[in-house]
Amino acid sequence: MHGERFVNDKRKRSGAKNSNEHMVNNCERMVLSEHTKNIRYEIRPLKRADLPSLHALLAENKWYMEMSYLECVFNTDPSGLTVVVKDNGELIGHSGLLAHGDTIVGGGLTIIKDGYRHLGIGKHLFQEQMKAKGDRNGFGNILTNRITFYAPFGLTIMSHIFHFNQGPVDPEFIADVPEGDFEVVSARDMKFDDVIAYDSEIHTVPRPVYISNWAMHQLANTYVALKSGRVVGYGVVRPSDVGYKMHPLYADDPKIAKALFCRLASHIPTGQVMNFAQPIGNEQANAFVVGNKLTSYISMTRVYDKWNIPVDIQRVYSVSTTEFCII
Repeated sequence: MHGERFVNDKRKRSGAKNSNEHMVNNCERMVLSEHTKNIRYEIRPLKRADLPSLHALLAENKWYMEMSYLECVFNTDPSGLTVVVKDNGELIGHSGLLAHGDTIVGGGLTIIKDGYRHLGIGKHLFQEQMKAKGDRNGFGNILTNRITFYAPFGLTIMSHIFHFNQGPVDPEFIADVPEGDFEVVSARDMKFDDVIAYDSEIHTVPRPVYISNWAMHQLANTYVALKSGRVVGYGVVRPSDVGYKMHPLYADDPKIAKALFCRLASHIPTGQVMNFAQPIGNEQANAFVVGNKLTSYISMTRVYDKWNIPVDIQRVYSVSTTEFCII
């Protein structure tokens, strides 16, 4: 899936182990592209030393995933991350699966370098990932205008739609900070286990390693809303290769969400853009986009192949990532 995201629900830990063994065993050999006899490549596990080359490949195709994000995913679990490498060492493709505990494994961007597409390499990579997926419930973030393309792969159960937006924060919007029977504090001033528990409610599956790597990174500004000592929302803003990402923004009600939004946005320097990806089923999240005059660049639909995984969209104002995770 060039430029698409793919995720799958993992039902058996032992099955995932066998799938990972398949990926390792199948990547030890060089193969020829099925449409040309002069491109030799292998599909093998991603190594930490590959991250700069992967980052460059993504940037070349305007998929802006900062190095610290790639490191976050790699540090969480590198076992399902794969690359396509030519016999001269050039990295020309990538796809990946990321495990979240014992029941879910998420997939990220699948990409083939321009100049090597339509040669069967991407098809080979996708086939290997499908073998690793096995019979588990698969779901992906598909460009909304390409849903029919993936129907033959069984990805036909549509869930939520979200938009990827970008633009500067409106100073007047964030100057109007709501107040209420809650307080907003830095995540560094409290027990982060409480944030992990709240995140698990919304994500539906615990992901303590991933969200700790993301939210407690040295570049992250993470704030938590508390009501009588109980977590009722949190959000993260971090610098990206282009502007800043506000991923995620979760809250129990619109007033708390805006208070968090305002605090997070205060860390975005004047003149820098904000990246914000909201599920369009959340009207208040849509209002944040309109209120800041953000530009919507991409519409993506979550599609499953076996069953839907329900998420409380009304508590999701911006997703945690557009790859690898449920929301």
